[in-house]
Amino acid sequence: MSVNHDLNICIVGFGAIGTIYGWLLNRSGDAKITAVCRSNYDSLVEHGVDIDSTLYGTEKSWRPHRIFRTVEEAADQEYDFVIGCFKTIPDLNPTPNLLGPLLQKTKSFVLIQNGIGIECDLQRASPKATVISGCAWIDCTLVDNYRTLRHGGLNKLVIGAHLPLSSNGQATLDALKEDGEKSLRLLCDTFHKGGFEPTETGNIVAERWRKNLWNAAFSTLATLSRADLFQIYAKELWEINHVVVKGLMNEVVSVARAIGITEQLLPSSAVDDTIGYAYTQYSDPTKGKPFKPSMLVDLEAGRPMEVEGIVGEVVRQAKEVGVAVPRLETAYVGLKILQRRLINKA
Repeated sequence: MSVNHDLNICIVGFGAIGTIYGWLLNRSGDAKITAVCRSNYDSLVEHGVDIDSTLYGTEKSWRPHRIFRTVEEAADQEYDFVIGCFKTIPDLNPTPNLLGPLLQKTKSFVLIQNGIGIECDLQRASPKATVISGCAWIDCTLVDNYRTLRHGGLNKLVIGAHLPLSSNGQATLDALKEDGEKSLRLLCDTFHKGGFEPTETGNIVAERWRKNLWNAAFSTLATLSRADLFQIYAKELWEINHVVVKGLMNEVVSVARAIGITEQLLPSSAVDDTIGYAYTQYSDPTKGKPFKPSMLVDLEAGRPMEVEGIVGEVVRQAKEVGVAVPRLETAYVGLKILQRRLINKA
């Protein structure tokens, strides 16, 4: 995939994640960014956003090339990429519904979101399009009423193209795979020109399961207990919490194995590695500020949570392959009860 013009990129969901990656793409000099945002629309139009990044420096009053409130307004032109940085809440509003008319305005979608199976409904809605997704490990937030983006020293984006639907037929499948590889290379090259090097992977599905170890365990336990990570790692509680956290992660790995994700792609050691990394960050409450996973933040703010992609899809796939996941099922029931209340209020 080669282009002889500035890339037209539409980012739907221009919170902290959408802002930092839109800014990095724009820094390449090769991309014009169209932002679709709601809560920070007025601030972005009037003031722009001040970028304050430990890794990439600062920029005052940066604005995307175009700013809209709705996807309908943004769907006035074709795009080289449409990037979704909104939360995945299919039980409230599936991705194809959120993108609306933009489904017809590109052949390359990028989803930078949490969860398992997030690509499926988009592929069914646009079977001839490339769907790329990314797993982001990043410390960034919008503060000062959306006027400042603060970004710390962490930015890892593992990104890859999903295999197209097999219903396309072999000739079409081969062409779509080639298109996906070209789109992925173009996107990564543009990031590189902007000063950021994402990590390409040939198996993005396995990487999504790897990241879901953290979310299915820590996000779930923190949300159900209304606890930050320091509280979960508290010395007097960690002996029993450790059993629960490791049990949840082991169930995720068991399902991954049953659907064909091998030890090489997702090593069993990833469970202890994930727990150990979190221990270095959150076992000492005198170091740093309390950290709450976004699922808990959403619950406390009265917003619907990313339950289905993080837990629900794992439970559904477990049933399909006959793997017992009693801990995940219990967590899913508790989260669904909370989610129902939140959706009824939405």
